[in-house]
Amino acid sequence: MLQWALWMVALALVLCDLSAAGTEDNPAKWTWPVRTEVPGKRYEATVPDTLDLAARAEIALNVLTGALDPDANYELYFYVRFHADPPFMQHERTGLPTNNPKFAESMPMMRVMCGSNHNRDVETRNMESMVSAIGKDGLYYSLKANRPWHGAGEDFANLYGNVRLMLAMLAWHHLTGDPVWKTRIATMVNRFSEIAIQKEDYAFYPTSELGEWFSYGRKSGWLTKAEPVGHPTILYIGPVLRGLARWAEVCDDKQARELADRLARFVTKPVHWQAEADAKFIDSAARAHWNLHFHGWVAALRGLLRHAMLTRDADLMAFVRDGYDYSRNFGIPRIGWFHELTTTGTHCESCCIADMVALAITLCDAGVGDYWDDVDRYVRNQLVEQQFVDVELLRKASVGGDKHKHGPPQATTDRVIERNLGGFAGKALVEHIPGAWIMHCCTGNGTQALYYAWEAITRCNDGVAQVNLLINRASPWMDIDSCLPFEGKVVLRNKKARIVSVRIPLWVDRAKVAIDRAGRTVKPVWSGNYLVCSDLEPEEVITISFPVQERIERATLYNTKYTFRFRGNTVVDVQPRANPPGSYPMYLRDHMKAGKTPTKRKTRFVCDVLLPW
Repeated sequence: MLQWALWMVALALVLCDLSAAGTEDNPAKWTWPVRTEVPGKRYEATVPDTLDLAARAEIALNVLTGALDPDANYELYFYVRFHADPPFMQHERTGLPTNNPKFAESMPMMRVMCGSNHNRDVETRNMESMVSAIGKDGLYYSLKANRPWHGAGEDFANLYGNVRLMLAMLAWHHLTGDPVWKTRIATMVNRFSEIAIQKEDYAFYPTSELGEWFSYGRKSGWLTKAEPVGHPTILYIGPVLRGLARWAEVCDDKQARELADRLARFVTKPVHWQAEADAKFIDSAARAHWNLHFHGWVAALRGLLRHAMLTRDADLMAFVRDGYDYSRNFGIPRIGWFHELTTTGTHCESCCIADMVALAITLCDAGVGDYWDDVDRYVRNQLVEQQFVDVELLRKASVGGDKHKHGPPQATTDRVIERNLGGFAGKALVEHIPGAWIMHCCTGNGTQALYYAWEAITRCNDGVAQVNLLINRASPWMDIDSCLPFEGKVVLRNKKARIVSVRIPLWVDRAKVAIDRAGRTVKPVWSGNYLVCSDLEPEEVITISFPVQERIERATLYNTKYTFRFRGNTVVDVQPRANPPGSYPMYLRDHMKAGKTPTKRKTRFVCDVLLPW
């Protein structure tokens, strides 16, 4: 802890003199010290060898740092093609403006989860690069210099990318406590308000298409002030609400609240919510029914919900809930497979899964409904399956790919598989990822979904703990050892909780739930879907047992009839299977069909801080 405190002091001293290096406003350079460790506690434990989101976070750090290009100011390579001869990754204009900020927010989340210091210096350089691109007006600009794929005649600020950088800076503020981040965010929010187009009782940002959608030119400003309509409108403006709401939770900024109110009125205008598939007697606009581009609308729903929670707008919460329920119709929600639904086809994009994980958890937190079984299904199945974690499978997928002519500075073939291990698929079918490729927007969002779920597994307030998901997790108040899907057993190792309530999945037969407390069988006490145990002692071990339900479920997609075998909420097999050349197979889970839980010895990490999201 002393080392951590000294680092924070050093960081504060250095960041007080930060300047907008590398921009037209100020060409000065700046540096900051590199942290040597994440503050927390490590200890050895024998644990079930079952789903471990902290382990997923550790491998995610590999790609979050490995996919950055130090020769291009640490801009990420946006596209990764494994099925190519040889595999390559390539820059694209959306990398720096909108996706580097996602990586910057994800990195501290992953470190809080697993405690890894892997490529800490690269993380620092990435954040330094982005902060250096913030102009005096407070906006984060995509700089044209040395960027052939820039896509515009001048530097531009994408508002969506700016709000994602705001969220990254909020994460760094919570991690370090340094006030410099709040100063930067306040300046950015002020500029958001200044450049918004005000009309009647609402506000919006126009579709300039300068380099990217909704981009503000450093010299020219907005190229149009026309009111936008269509799915890019929702995708790029809706998330601004989430950033403003998160900022308002940290700092009661009246200007930010007023801007958010006006943006929310624009985003909820009926013209944006017209579903072509709805019957004429359904009021689509009142029920948040959308049309085309799953990710865009669900991302907007996330922003609206955070704003509704901040303002305690019950009607807006209900609007979002209806939109979430409507979104579950597209795909196979039982496994977390959602149609992207774009003009170029239908597939499951990792961004869509991440949005649904976040929205379901936040709806639970808002008290609008109980969607924990949804979260459990999404995370245990499609979310983790669309993360590339097997080197050998990627090497097999790379065989026989087309030769390509891409080269530096826009592309590289340097250790592509090794550097992108831990990334999330751009497009997936049910049982395989065709073409084995990545859009790193999916990695930015997918890694954060790992954090959302991990953080929500268990919470504790004033000695009262709550366990929402029966997934492995080490925490300051209690460790959770889950034997699912092998056995219906979860072991709670108490540290300092006085009371714990444990949500039991809906598939469990309540009449067959057994509780053992320190070798003593006790009668279950229920509060809704939660088991409640009180008067806990430090170091007390609580074992909850129940039979695992095994079942067969069927679904049809693209005229293919799929059969799923479940153990609890976990898919352990899917048929039929396709394995075309270049594909990355999913759901290779024969080992999960066994009834005995494997164990492993590992170093557990418990961080001293959590990052609100």
